[in-house]
Amino acid sequence: MSDTAQTTAMAGLAALLALWGLYVWRGGSEERLAGRLIFQFFVTIGLPVAAAMGLMLLLVARFLDLDERVWQALIAGLFIATGWLTTAIFAANAQQRDKAEKTRDYHKALYAEIGNALNNLYDAGEGEAHGNQTLARMRVEPGFIPLVPREHDDHIYNAVLDEIEVLPRVTIDAVVSYYSLIKAISALCDDMRGDRFRSEEFDQSRRIAMYSDYLEMRKQAFLSGQHALRLIKLYSEGDRAGAEEAARLSSPDAGRSGRLSGSE
Repeated sequence: MSDTAQTTAMAGLAALLALWGLYVWRGGSEERLAGRLIFQFFVTIGLPVAAAMGLMLLLVARFLDLDERVWQALIAGLFIATGWLTTAIFAANAQQRDKAEKTRDYHKALYAEIGNALNNLYDAGEGEAHGNQTLARMRVEPGFIPLVPREHDDHIYNAVLDEIEVLPRVTIDAVVSYYSLIKAISALCDDMRGDRFRSEEFDQSRRIAMYSDYLEMRKQAFLSGQHALRLIKLYSEGDRAGAEEAARLSSPDAGRSGRLSGSE
């Protein structure tokens, strides 16, 4: 091969590498993932193999002429490495897509469940008023025992709990915190529906204290749920920086709103 042909070939390879680098840099997550895998391949496999093969070829070249068998071995090794790299890229891309789909689906389902629960907690502003009226009646009527409904607003959460780790850190903390409150409220409701709470021997002051805790926990659950919804919505709309900033502030101080917008 002439010097001109070699120069042209090298320039063509350099141009192709530059185009590939630009494609990876300007591409999406899958392109960047492919570029990262290729880089890892060259660092962890390509360079060590090239160094070992180069050393071996230098030693062989001192004593033997390279023949077709050497080139056949090199080509076979190249095909094997290419096959491994292709398999790794497709497997990693599929895993990333699967995780992204689960994250999106779980966010939608949890958003709907939390939103529905918050509507029940707030009840167009009547929930808190009814609770305060019940508490006032308990104070003036020592024999009055409120009927506390069972609250199980965690069916979807329980269904996805085994794979909750697919959620990003920016939303998983808020979601788990909210559902921890929901489960605590559910346990307290079961206690207040029990025979001991409703027995005549149970002091009314203790009932009032438990019911006060119940109302306070509902308020905290409402605020925590609003905080979780805000983070999920920001993340789902692509504003991850905004979600991280809201999570960093951490205090779920969202105002009460009767309308909950949908998650994308």
